[in-house]
Amino acid sequence: MKEYRLICRDLDILPKDDYRARDFAARIIGSKEQPLGRLEGLIKGRSVIIFGAGPSLESSFGEIEKETRTLIAADGAVSCLLENGTYPDIVVTDLDGPAVDLLLADRLGAIMVVHAHGDNIPQLGSLLPAFRNLVVTTQVEPLPNVHNFFGFTDGDRAVFLAKRFGACNIELVGFDFGDTVGQYSDPRDPTVHKASERKRKKLRIAERLVKKIMAD
Repeated sequence: MKEYRLICRDLDILPKDDYRARDFAARIIGSKEQPLGRLEGLIKGRSVIIFGAGPSLESSFGEIEKETRTLIAADGAVSCLLENGTYPDIVVTDLDGPAVDLLLADRLGAIMVVHAHGDNIPQLGSLLPAFRNLVVTTQVEPLPNVHNFFGFTDGDRAVFLAKRFGACNIELVGFDFGDTVGQYSDPRDPTVHKASERKRKKLRIAERLVKKIMAD
């Protein structure tokens, strides 16, 4: 929780809002069974590719050997996979990505690891009931039906998830920690453009967390 407190201070996040989102999500899902066993089966002892939504994703996508490996998409990266006829096994998302693609991935069997935080409560209310293959996460203390696998942004949460469930090898694609973002990170603007100051802060946090967990 020390890392979380530092992030809250850096980004002016109010922890009470994250607790509110956690509790809201917990009420929505209730006692609905979450596919944690299947999630572990897709990751434990397996080679995993995690697709981030950075500007390099599209140009790198075709060069990756995807067969026989577990594919994890971080939020908007799911759109790139689907556009290229590739179905992710797992999607880690805080619901910023296009809802139509998130719902399609769910219908195609992907496990949706959905993060509840103070800024996405409306999306939680509209999308959580629609997902069939759902695991819910939080960045504060977990509940029996809301988990904390650690991490902050979609990309680094996906890396923490893969580590937590015992991936034997992790390859990162589209993890760009510079000052620019592209269409899969910001679908409102399909061009590669300069990230906002807040987004750049989040990218620096993600870079720090990814480097830390990958070094362990």
